[in-house]
Amino acid sequence: MSPRSGAAVLVCALGLVGLLGLAAWSTRPKAPQSRGPFLSILQRDGGAGRGAVAPGAIALALGGLPPEELPRLREQLADSTDEAVQRAAPELFDLDERAVDAGPGPLRQTLPDLPALTAAANLLGAPWDAPGISVELGPVCGAGAARCVSLFSPADDSADPLVRRGRALAWAVASAGLLRVAAASRPALLRSLRAAQLRPSSTLALVFDALRGKLDEAELDLLRQEARRALAHLAPDAPQRPWLHTLGAAQGDWELPIELDADQVLVVPRLSALARLPDFTSEVEGAGAVEWMIRPRAETKEKRRDAL
Repeated sequence: MSPRSGAAVLVCALGLVGLLGLAAWSTRPKAPQSRGPFLSILQRDGGAGRGAVAPGAIALALGGLPPEELPRLREQLADSTDEAVQRAAPELFDLDERAVDAGPGPLRQTLPDLPALTAAANLLGAPWDAPGISVELGPVCGAGAARCVSLFSPADDSADPLVRRGRALAWAVASAGLLRVAAASRPALLRSLRAAQLRPSSTLALVFDALRGKLDEAELDLLRQEARRALAHLAPDAPQRPWLHTLGAAQGDWELPIELDADQVLVVPRLSALARLPDFTSEVEGAGAVEWMIRPRAETKEKRRDAL
């Protein structure tokens, strides 16, 4: 055999070994890749108190509700304001005494108790702070994080008390359901989900089928005017004043803090539903045929108590 032919045989043999190695590597099971966004959990001394609700939370809350809720909220606020005026100066109104005395107090705290606003405030609450812990939301893990978990991780990380506590602080995103919905069934499913939101017993706080949106500016302006009118009839130390100030400054544009693809729908549970997430998933499934991309994971009462 000539030196040249021997070298050719060696090259062919090495090439065959390389191909076999590549084939073997390609058939090995690949480690699952974590999907962002990520919750970076940092251990810190102290903790920030709960701040005022940002105007962006008002727009996000209304953007995640059926469109008719914006004028309904304005009408409810107007009724409460009129009731407050009647109670403050009943001698100016020709009304049945019982009509003035009946019902709850003036300007009842409807807005602070609105489940949608509670969920929206938490959605936009990053970083979420509590004594000894801070939780950040981002596309990658934050530097110095004691724990970093994918927000939509399919893995069960609830055994880690620090992770449980971090997810509990970021409950609106950490407990949300992500659906993939076909274009043909999308309108009917959204109608059904948004009808369910309005039931007092519902577990649904917010429903989004887009990453961002804009409220009806004319209706929003009327709502802002009503909030300012209500402020004029409140005492300087009334607990409703911060909420009404926020409402009076609300803007029409809203945007989710996480990405949402065109075929996806994000459903956020009410805070009161965290203790019964199986009811939340059942209510979503009752709205129509859904494909869960991320299904909220229910925890035992003991785990929730430890986290909080």
